[in-house]
Amino acid sequence: MSHIDEATYKKLYPLRFYKDGKTGVFWDVEDYPIPDGLDPASIYQSIKEAVKKHGCDAEVTIHAYADDNTFSDELRRQFSDGGFKFEVSTAEGGKYAIHCAMYADIMIWTLENPTPSNLVVLANIMEDDIGEGIGCLTTVWFYGVLLSQAKPKWRLPVGSAPSFLTSIFDGGEEIFSGSSQDNVSGS
Repeated sequence: MSHIDEATYKKLYPLRFYKDGKTGVFWDVEDYPIPDGLDPASIYQSIKEAVKKHGCDAEVTIHAYADDNTFSDELRRQFSDGGFKFEVSTAEGGKYAIHCAMYADIMIWTLENPTPSNLVVLANIMEDDIGEGIGCLTTVWFYGVLLSQAKPKWRLPVGSAPSFLTSIFDGGEEIFSGSSQDNVSGS
């Protein structure tokens, strides 16, 4: 997989987002913090609207992750009150511990939400074991997967990059920007 051109890669790993499928969003809020002037409740609504704008009317669940040392009790309350399933990591291991917890929750979510379903992972994942595991969800199990950052060897769809982040903050206009826009129904 190391030296194929982008067109071939897009054919092998098309971007899928299932209109009839449930969507699980898993967000490391330290990797992608809320911009100034916005709050957790407004971001929660923006994420749901970004998914809905593309015809996905099924349930959207949003999980947020942070390190216990960096979030105040007030901010935790705001996330919980805003609708997020908020997970605070107290484990040693820093970023890797957060991403492992996120990955475990993603796997549990996929067991509870079989295909056709969608995953949105907003995290600066650098660990190959986690990235390749998420990649298997799209190439083997046929989930629609949008990842904010990916390495080519993870075999994730081209176009599943930062455009979703932009869509959260501007009303959902760019979720499939630069991708194959391969929206498929969940039949």
